[in-house]
Amino acid sequence: MGRQFRLPHLNLNSPPLPEPSSPRLGHDPIRSCPPSDLASPFGKLDGLDRYDFREAAYEVFFTACRSSPGFGGRSALTYYNSSSDGGEGNGSTPGSPVRPPGVGMAVTSRVKNALGLKMLKKSPSSRRSSSCGSNPSSPSASGSGSGSSPRVGFTVPQGGKLRRPLTSAEIMRQQMKVTEQSDNRLRKTLMRTLVGQMGRRAETIILPLELLRHLKPSEFNDPHEYHLWQKRQFRILEAGLLLHPSIPLEKSDASAVKFREIIESGEMKPIDTGKNSVVMKTLCNCVVALAWRSPDGGTTDVCHWADGNPLNVLIYTALLSSIFDSKDETLVLDEIDELLELMKKTWSTLGINRPIHNLCFTWVLFEQYVVTREVEPDLLGASFVMLTEVATDAKKPDREPIYMKMLRVF
Repeated sequence: MGRQFRLPHLNLNSPPLPEPSSPRLGHDPIRSCPPSDLASPFGKLDGLDRYDFREAAYEVFFTACRSSPGFGGRSALTYYNSSSDGGEGNGSTPGSPVRPPGVGMAVTSRVKNALGLKMLKKSPSSRRSSSCGSNPSSPSASGSGSGSSPRVGFTVPQGGKLRRPLTSAEIMRQQMKVTEQSDNRLRKTLMRTLVGQMGRRAETIILPLELLRHLKPSEFNDPHEYHLWQKRQFRILEAGLLLHPSIPLEKSDASAVKFREIIESGEMKPIDTGKNSVVMKTLCNCVVALAWRSPDGGTTDVCHWADGNPLNVLIYTALLSSIFDSKDETLVLDEIDELLELMKKTWSTLGINRPIHNLCFTWVLFEQYVVTREVEPDLLGASFVMLTEVATDAKKPDREPIYMKMLRVF
């Protein structure tokens, strides 16, 4: 119980690595190439990089939030004035997701206040507005009728062109550098997957498998792009089902053996994912059998493809990293309360709980302080605030084994 928690010692004077000569589309060289001595305490996965985790994080996030307003729902997500919430609620600890209790444009952020972070003068929703009706991801708004959120009220800039604040879905897409084409492919997949079952829970969807089933080569710019995308989906599934499953797996498992063979066959060229493809049918059977296992061999109501460690944590930290302003990465978005509440919807898919969230959030804040060359001491202060929460969590009697394992390497 007397254990002291500390952030890892780093040589902060080391020069940064050179930028890659040909970064991928949407790649952020600074975020994807941190200093070599800033290795994540949560480990790494061969064959997958920050770009891959960021793409997977957005896919999981959007799927989990698909029924939320602003992601296809009827009304936009609302802000709230944190001063109106006198109680501690479920999100009382710093960095915890906070459920908005009412409608009203936020003037402060409870999370930023608890972490000692400054509010920005202008939020992305006002600085980066969209033309009226220009983005299909946004809910339509036609004025300020009853029940509508101030978030979607239109404003008329000096140029006279109608513009509106961005929705949370649009902010997240921009923050995570997801192309509109990728976003549209994801939406199309979910529409095809959920035909007749719109109430299906996100944790029952094996998302990479659905993407492989429903997206065809013709929906990509060229065959090479499709092959790279297909291999990324295979590697995510391989990491979650074969290499680091949340439920131990026998190497001789028939589904696992067959799945490995399919992955190997897809290295040189894409596998045929058509509905009449024998390989695709075998792939579906193998993945479903592996994902729907339970610890005791009985039935389960949650599939396990992304909740194994460290895959789940690497995806979740990639998601948490979207809270930093893409135009000035030393700053945290004022919308952090709302975004963290949305991110909480991914917990059931990724196997995240509050102690693991606190641990991940502590690391993300500290990592950001270092990779932005230590110019914003508030980030360091915020990471130490979160570290006190980690120390409190570590003293609780109901700690899970995987959490204790993460603590030992933190």
